[in-house]
Amino acid sequence: MNHTVTGTDINSVHLATARRRPDERQAADLEHIRTYYALESRLGIRVDLGGRIRHDGREGTIVDTAGQRLKVLLDGDQTPSVCHVTSQMAYETPTGWITATPVPDPWAAAPTA
Repeated sequence: MNHTVTGTDINSVHLATARRRPDERQAADLEHIRTYYALESRLGIRVDLGGRIRHDGREGTIVDTAGQRLKVLLDGDQTPSVCHVTSQMAYETPTGWITATPVPDPWAAAPTA
């Protein structure tokens, strides 16, 4: 199946993204994560490479990004795990550990007909 995005072959888009330098990819992913989840403005959490996290009770370090997700190396593991930014995640901040919460759903409070 051949997909196009405004006249562009989707495979070319994926290839261009894959060829992006790792630091550019990470910066773009982190910018998206920070903007979309707004953890810093909502909860005081700054998501960054090297940041300490707790995922499902286990501590680890953010080592990379994977699109909208984070790659974290949990203490004692040999390979990173891909984790959702807010699912069972807490982040170490200067004031202590803060549990991440999902972005509020604007449709959840909408009245039903």
